[in-house]
Amino acid sequence: MVGSMFGLWVLMGIGFIASTMHLGSPLRAFNSLNRMGASSLSNEIASGAIFFAVGGIGWLLAVCKKLPAGLRSLWLVVTMVLGVIFVWMMVRVYNTIDTVPTWYTVWTPLSFFLTLFIGGPLLGYLLLRVAGVDGWALRLLPVVSLLALLVSIMVVVMQGSELATIRSSVQQASALVPDYGLLMAWRVVLLALALACWCVPQIRGRKPAVSLLGLAFVLILAGEMIGRGVFYGLHMTVGMAVAS
Repeated sequence: MVGSMFGLWVLMGIGFIASTMHLGSPLRAFNSLNRMGASSLSNEIASGAIFFAVGGIGWLLAVCKKLPAGLRSLWLVVTMVLGVIFVWMMVRVYNTIDTVPTWYTVWTPLSFFLTLFIGGPLLGYLLLRVAGVDGWALRLLPVVSLLALLVSIMVVVMQGSELATIRSSVQQASALVPDYGLLMAWRVVLLALALACWCVPQIRGRKPAVSLLGLAFVLILAGEMIGRGVFYGLHMTVGMAVAS
């Protein structure tokens, strides 16, 4: 199982590299740490670096068989807690900007954490499947993702209705992404197809093939990329006045 986590850290590395692209140069990430505690961006980068370092070191020690089983379990728990803190720090980067009314809502943290609960269980199941791990508890993971998808659909509907009430003197939020409904519908379709690839074989009494799980994960990535595109497309500033 430890060996199969290599793919997880590869994805983490790709994500970290991609996250530095908007800085112009990855080296500027070090400058972003200058205001830890006061800047949400600094806190995000610091918490992400700590999460990556603690998790990566723990994995490396486990691969080298330098980490006792008991300590490894504790290390995994600490890593998971740091991961949740990292996601919260991501949320704070956007949800603390009161001059961006479309992000300064409850839907921002909900969307970020729902992405975690939709895609996380599938990725975990995929890695465990590759490692040959089985157990009754794994059957609960699709339920978590399915419930998260249902909540996500409700969030999409409620956020869409709220956009019509947010406007400045020069701009209306609903006009920022005119195809909001269509794009979110495609997102839901992709996520539903991903869960179907995962759940249908189990309903039929079979284990889903690794290739099918891989396809499901790609579909979830595509769906969440649409969601992130819509999120950034909804950026607007207060201007002279905001009515809601």
